[in-house]
Amino acid sequence: MMSIYATPIITAVVVLLFIGLFTAIPWLIHNYRKYGFLSFWYTLVIFSFIFYALSAYFLVILPLPEVRDTCALQEVGTNHFQLIPFYFLYEIFEESHIVWSELSTYINFFRHGSFLTSFLNVLILFPLGVFMKYFHPRTMTAIRMLLIGFLISLFFETTQITGLYGIYNCPYRLFDVNDLLLNTTGAVAGYLVAPAILALLPSQKDVMEKSQRVLKEDVVRPLPQLLAILTDYVLVTVSWFVFSFFFRWDDPIIYSVYMATGMFLLQFVQPFVFNGNTIGSTILRFHLVKSRTEKSWGSALLTRWFALMALWLTSQLFTIIIRYSTLDIDSAYYAFNVWIQVIMMFLLSLLIVALIIHVLLVLLRRKVCYFYFDKLSGIRAQHNRK
Repeated sequence: MMSIYATPIITAVVVLLFIGLFTAIPWLIHNYRKYGFLSFWYTLVIFSFIFYALSAYFLVILPLPEVRDTCALQEVGTNHFQLIPFYFLYEIFEESHIVWSELSTYINFFRHGSFLTSFLNVLILFPLGVFMKYFHPRTMTAIRMLLIGFLISLFFETTQITGLYGIYNCPYRLFDVNDLLLNTTGAVAGYLVAPAILALLPSQKDVMEKSQRVLKEDVVRPLPQLLAILTDYVLVTVSWFVFSFFFRWDDPIIYSVYMATGMFLLQFVQPFVFNGNTIGSTILRFHLVKSRTEKSWGSALLTRWFALMALWLTSQLFTIIIRYSTLDIDSAYYAFNVWIQVIMMFLLSLLIVALIIHVLLVLLRRKVCYFYFDKLSGIRAQHNRK
């Protein structure tokens, strides 16, 4: 029985990871533009809501039948509707063999399959009431929650009775009026107990108050600076996929030259010409300025680009060597070639670990500090004046 519930939840996790892969950077950019910082708790609530919504929907539709012709799997005259309210109570009392004079038999009520199913039907929309209270603390009422819960439950039941909107020629789940009652009850119950649960989390008011404090500091924090670079890198990567698809490019040397040139244009040429603005920094509302006078603007930007790309260029060089330096095992230089590759892989791994530690330290420190490429180049970020 647990596999019935495990499959939808695992599916929801996979879909959530897929969604996160494509929305992480846009979501971070949206958060920064709106609040001036990344709210960990608000982000957690948003992705928890997406995960919950996916899980609830997959619990309704999974597991899917193996064939489209579900009518052939059912007996003629199969009833797809259960329209008697509270029929699950009749089933429980009729089949659980409760003896009212014996307290020990009362446990049979809770062990009955209909009770467990009904309890899960209450739970499935319980989180919805909590989330709605969080997202709409002032406008959400019990009546509105009852209506929303009923409509969501009706959507679930309609999905089932239509055979997943006509994909299957017969319903493979039962339309049950009790599901409407229990789902709606769960949504309202979640709304009523939400204040006790939400007291453990920062409210949206807390997030806005922190946003005002951060914006008054007038300091560009490391996270938006990193996001700006990632935005430029993603743009160059997407353009590479487009060009490589049309021109059938599949060569690590061409890829390396293309990416390095693209990042050079976005991280050196563009800020040099447009007063420190890159595409990423413009989106995140800041620009680059020179913090030291001993270097010219051009040499500072060139130093920054090289420091930023050094590790990436090293990794690409390693990839090219691996691809084009294959030797026959009988070659006198075979062992030498293998040792060179092992040493390079070891050094590259150390550099990657060091870079990850550096980035985490910069991002997690309360005091504003700078990435190594900005320290080496003498460049810092400054908010764009409105």
